[in-house]
Amino acid sequence: MLEIDEAGFSLEPIIFTAEKRITWADVETVPSLPDGGAPMPAVTWRTDDMTLEILPWVAGENDLMTLHVTYRLTCAKPTPDMRLVVTVRPSQVNPPWQAFRNLGGRSPIHAIECRDDGLTVEGREISANPFPEASGASTFEENGISSILSGGVGGMYPDKQVSDPSGLATGAMGWSFPPGEPVIEVTLSVPYSSGGEPFVETTRADALTQWQKTLDGVRWQVPATAAPAIAAFRTAAGHILINRDGPAIQPGPRRYTRSWVRDCVIMGAALAKAGLPFALREFLTWYAQFQRADGFIPCVVDRDGVDWLVEHDSHGQFLWGVREVYREGCDREFLAEMLPHVRKAADFLISLRAERLTDAYRTGEHAAAFGLLPESASHEGYLAHHVHSYWDDFWGVRGLEAAADLSEIMDSGHDSNRWRTEAARFQTDLMASIAKVIADKVLDYIPGSVEWADFDPTATSNAIAMLDFADILPPGPLDSMLATYLDGFHRKHRGQMVWNNYTAYEIRIIGAFVRLGKRDTANELLEFFLSDRRPCAWNQWPEITWRDPRSPGHLGDVPHTWIAAEYLLAVASMVAAEREATDSMVLASGMPWSWIADDNGFAVENLPTRYGLLDFHIQAVSETTIQVNIGGSITLPPGGLSIVPPVPPGQRITSVACLHGTHSEIGLSGKSLVVTSLPFTADLQLGPS
Repeated sequence: MLEIDEAGFSLEPIIFTAEKRITWADVETVPSLPDGGAPMPAVTWRTDDMTLEILPWVAGENDLMTLHVTYRLTCAKPTPDMRLVVTVRPSQVNPPWQAFRNLGGRSPIHAIECRDDGLTVEGREISANPFPEASGASTFEENGISSILSGGVGGMYPDKQVSDPSGLATGAMGWSFPPGEPVIEVTLSVPYSSGGEPFVETTRADALTQWQKTLDGVRWQVPATAAPAIAAFRTAAGHILINRDGPAIQPGPRRYTRSWVRDCVIMGAALAKAGLPFALREFLTWYAQFQRADGFIPCVVDRDGVDWLVEHDSHGQFLWGVREVYREGCDREFLAEMLPHVRKAADFLISLRAERLTDAYRTGEHAAAFGLLPESASHEGYLAHHVHSYWDDFWGVRGLEAAADLSEIMDSGHDSNRWRTEAARFQTDLMASIAKVIADKVLDYIPGSVEWADFDPTATSNAIAMLDFADILPPGPLDSMLATYLDGFHRKHRGQMVWNNYTAYEIRIIGAFVRLGKRDTANELLEFFLSDRRPCAWNQWPEITWRDPRSPGHLGDVPHTWIAAEYLLAVASMVAAEREATDSMVLASGMPWSWIADDNGFAVENLPTRYGLLDFHIQAVSETTIQVNIGGSITLPPGGLSIVPPVPPGQRITSVACLHGTHSEIGLSGKSLVVTSLPFTADLQLGPS
């Protein structure tokens, strides 16, 4: 089934003969993407003697876009009664149990008119090339599609125009094999709006070329073992772009066509890692207009306007996002435009925290909330009962630090010092609160909130992987939390525990294990999540993944591009991990041995970092020698640049032969190396630990 838009009718092919009708339920279905991961999905239907390729693409820009789809039916020995039929049905990709607003279930079709070159459905033209040999329409009361096809191959499609008050009209177009030819090839074109051109001078190959150009800002040369991960990286970036509505980044194409600042800042930061930094700048410039006069950053904006639900993570995320844009492009013009919004958001954060600095929170039953942001619903699990969410506080600390950095860049020393001092005090109060809840509730994990003391490693991993609080979180509960998660993960996926579903937000935990030096665990999780894409060949994850892929359960959206963003950030951290707390960067700390030992090793050019575009090549030329090359296009991070390469079990770095650049002493464990000048080219010699 191919859906025209988020609430439109659908197209579905049928292979039709006098004896039978072959639909998707009767064939082997093979989904695919082009080589390299461009987000142009295709599907192939296969039977013993026939193949049908379904190849969609979109041409045009903004509101003037046209959907094209080519159906290519191949049969070695076609018979005269064989036809390819494409039906128009009043249904959506989203089933009824996914219903939300006008999405899910049926999509009414009241009127269909057959033309020589195609159909007009609800006033929207479907043009066909070549023209259909036959076409027809039917109302629900006339038995719908069955009525259209019941006349057999010779005389089918009795009606040319129908009006159905029930909204359940259906239509069809048909083509037969050309004499002596084994292939039927038909392209349908449907403008998304009245301004779209039905026959844009473009092909699927043109669309693929454009996607390759868009996604080739970061250039990868990787072995076959790493190719699926990098293809999914590229597809994830494409999906985020597809889900955008102008400057409004959105996490879903149907149900989640809303712009949460939380989701969008993370998605924009992820796009920047794919060489596409413009999206976050455009989003924040657009979103800033919705800031309240007192500095409050709303949690979400959509076509209905601003949603003022209290989610106190939004203020810190906005501030952090503005700094990310500046880090990627050093754009003072953008920063000057954003600075008034930055000031208001930072001061609003301080005023919020002041509500929890009163005597009522210094002692007694509320003491665990001292110095935190007030209760909010920045987690779906907190909607029914707002809580003091540590997710909010982690973002708040980093947001104030970001504001201080931005103010310093713009030579506003007073604000910078004030916000930096406030961030440090906030961090102290945050850590004290976590320690108190752990002690009071006798926990062996980092809690997600004060009130619930909830076990939420997926959310807490954001503070580890992205915001880099790992070094100051209590190590015992931190290690125990991730060990408990990993034990549950193993028991579920080894069949030792009953489960129904999980959310692929868990991909975020890959980055947490990378940050904590758990390379093998990070790669175990990476391999699992890559194996559990839905469908695997399309490089995408739904918000909710059910154990039974055919389970009639809520999926959220597919692709879900906040999850896609978490994947982008996790993979980027495996190659080049930027440490927020120490303003440093670590290379190769999540890469497995196979990525550097197979073929010609692992190379990336123009990978965006906060310190410039990284050119990095690493190759194990033998079991005892790793060659490393870091280009001179980045600057050395203030906190240092380290390489932590994968090494075989029982091995360590024993010596370094530099061809260019310099390094300091090898780490005590022999697992890391600090680079002190660039460009850097060296052979790392390995020996027994």
